[in-house]
Amino acid sequence: MNHPITLPTALLKRLEKISAASRTKPDALVKSAIADRLDYEEWLLKKIDAGLADAKSGRVWTREETLEKLGMLRHDHAKAA
Repeated sequence: MNHPITLPTALLKRLEKISAASRTKPDALVKSAIADRLDYEEWLLKKIDAGLADAKSGRVWTREETLEKLGMLRHDHAKAA
């Protein structure tokens, strides 16, 4: 299934430059770039959904709890050093 896309000139020039330098066909680079971006977006959406579920379930820290935990981390880090 092929679908043509229109790329801005600047992006096309970058694609051609990287394609030549890496000896990779432009279409392979485009497919890889799209797959990588989709993987990232799927991961990000899962993380956002997990965070929202945590918030809805009350699994959150107050500002004070967060500062306290960060202080403990700094304190533990100072002990290790």
